[in-house]
Amino acid sequence: MSSFNTQITKGEVPYTPEEAGYESLYIDRLNDFIRRMIEDKIVQGGSYCLTRHGKTFARNAVGSLDYRSPEKPLLPDSIRRIASITKMFTATALFMLAERGYININDTVARHLPEFDTPLHKGITVYNLLTHTSGLLPDWGAFPDAYETDWSKYLDEFDGNWIKALLTQQPRRKPNEEWIYSSHCFCILGEIIQRISGKQLGEFVKENILNPLGMNETFYDLPDEVFGRVCVTNEHEVPTPAAERKSGPWSLLPQGGWGISSTLADINKFGRMLLNNGSLDGVRIVGRKSVENMSWSHLKHDNLRNYCWGADEVHYCGLGFEVMTNKPFNHMTEGTFGHEGAGVCWLYIDPKEDFVANVFMPYYSGQFNLIPIHNTKYVIWSGLL
Repeated sequence: MSSFNTQITKGEVPYTPEEAGYESLYIDRLNDFIRRMIEDKIVQGGSYCLTRHGKTFARNAVGSLDYRSPEKPLLPDSIRRIASITKMFTATALFMLAERGYININDTVARHLPEFDTPLHKGITVYNLLTHTSGLLPDWGAFPDAYETDWSKYLDEFDGNWIKALLTQQPRRKPNEEWIYSSHCFCILGEIIQRISGKQLGEFVKENILNPLGMNETFYDLPDEVFGRVCVTNEHEVPTPAAERKSGPWSLLPQGGWGISSTLADINKFGRMLLNNGSLDGVRIVGRKSVENMSWSHLKHDNLRNYCWGADEVHYCGLGFEVMTNKPFNHMTEGTFGHEGAGVCWLYIDPKEDFVANVFMPYYSGQFNLIPIHNTKYVIWSGLL
């Protein structure tokens, strides 16, 4: 197989780095860093979009779009799955309902989902789901010890009710005892949104977030016509035509914890909306107080422990958002918030620096490596003037 593409493709942007308060030297260093990761077979490619003081000054890409055709370049407008960044959209949608009086973040989940009205689950709150403190289903591989997560085999017993099937799995902890990363909890939040709104989660998000922000290339279900622009790193990421998609247990879950695919420019719009306290270009999505609540360090002083993937501290402190509480942290300012997604991708908003940065760094053959997750942030934040 031939080498992956290492030609830089620059997207059109209205400002130079210096006009936005950023040093151009670090754009060159970032490009060189991504090229080195490609040469070392850490990533298949890398792309990024940077905005400061409301001025987008870089939207570039290097590497290959598709592992099957290494010569085909990853482009600034390529589409990539954003995995757990999806959780930020779910949290924002939930707060939109809270602003309309439909839900309180301190509500028990049982108030909205009767399936939770059991002795084991009735104490779990919406807050617990948002902060990963419910004790329910850890993500796959989060702990070295075996932990059964195959709830799907119980679906027939509960006539296809996926929530009842899921709740057959014994909680790892009681609520508020431990920070346990759980994408399933955001699917449960998605179900709450669906039952309150009467709409499918993707439909609600599209009508109330994506369309108002002009995020026209952001999808829960990829349309067939964009398949040629989708970045894939292994056979599991190859899009399936709509006519060939099979239903199964996972299709029952609202995609609250994963599922969105998007472009650099669209995700940057979402980040700029949050940086601007809930509005962008005159369009209000959520109020300032909702953004403050989601991006505040709720768990900073709760002395919770985090044993997921061998960690020992809790950095994920917001309501659906990760919040940087330890300074310095990869050069990001304390109070920077956002989310990472498997793959690698991330979106971070630095209010003190008036800065939004988002990247797609697709792994080489899907192999996990911390370098594109963390080291990239050092390079990017170093360019701030």
